[in-house]
Amino acid sequence: MTTAPSTTTMRAFALEEFGVPGSVREIPVPSPGEGEILIRIRAAGVNPFDMAVIGGYLKDMMEHRFPLVPGADAAGVVEQVGPGVTQWSVGDEVFGQFNKPVAGEGTYADYVVAPARGLIARKPASIDFAQAAALPTAGLTALESANAVAPREGDTVLIVGAAGGVGSYAVQIAAHRGARVIATGRSGREEYLRSLGAAEVVDYTTSDIVETVKSTHPEGIDGLIDVVSRDPATLQRNAEVLRPGGRVASAMGAVNPEALAQRGIEGTNIMAGSATGPRGLEELAAMVTAGELKAPIAHVFSLEETPQALEQLQSGVQGKLVLDCRV
Repeated sequence: MTTAPSTTTMRAFALEEFGVPGSVREIPVPSPGEGEILIRIRAAGVNPFDMAVIGGYLKDMMEHRFPLVPGADAAGVVEQVGPGVTQWSVGDEVFGQFNKPVAGEGTYADYVVAPARGLIARKPASIDFAQAAALPTAGLTALESANAVAPREGDTVLIVGAAGGVGSYAVQIAAHRGARVIATGRSGREEYLRSLGAAEVVDYTTSDIVETVKSTHPEGIDGLIDVVSRDPATLQRNAEVLRPGGRVASAMGAVNPEALAQRGIEGTNIMAGSATGPRGLEELAAMVTAGELKAPIAHVFSLEETPQALEQLQSGVQGKLVLDCRV
């Protein structure tokens, strides 16, 4: 069954050129090609990566198409399948990271076309569309970071950048695996971080993270998940809290494996979905269903409120932001 959508145009948040504020307008509904599916979006996740696309920071790395629609994470319903697609059917509820080789055909819209064999999983009935849309990029980054650090019962893990989307998931996953979690966050976020499972909280605005952790754990700790440090030197210093044999995961590509190895530390750079694929999405959804993980949604905006969502993202947000794309 390959039914076509009932409309030829859709709402989308788009911009005409870099540096010009975007707006919600009507654009044509895309059509799925060979090996692709058309998804009616119910909710879209908002991520810092989207700001990089909007700002044109990736324009020399990949093709951008205008009007440029940002966004990769979403949850929705398969509305049409292209030629050669056998694993999905019209009416399937799905969620995932709907990336394409070009930027600008994203999920801040009513519809999106995605590769049928991409980073997509079936949405369980037990979680709603907003929860599912909040999972892909942040959840997979956290899951794969936790897998790389591999905390065992009784290990101690420091999570730098713990109150954001990735960090909020990472705190929960590490704590669920039995680790004692030290979370960093600015003033006012201690209660939130402890509610996620953090045993200790370091206010990075008033305390030096490394010196604080060293003072309370002079023998060194077992793992470090750093989701904010872009500079390898900064990550290298944060790794001073680790004992020999400790493990580091960076969500920002800041790991220098050779430099860390000189201290007997194993380091991994994480790219969401590269290690687990759709299986990781299924694992995250199962954890939410089992009550082991909660989607830390700070606010749900309407599609028309996308500018406000992006403004809040830039000013710093506790947890995840989601766009409600239902009409």
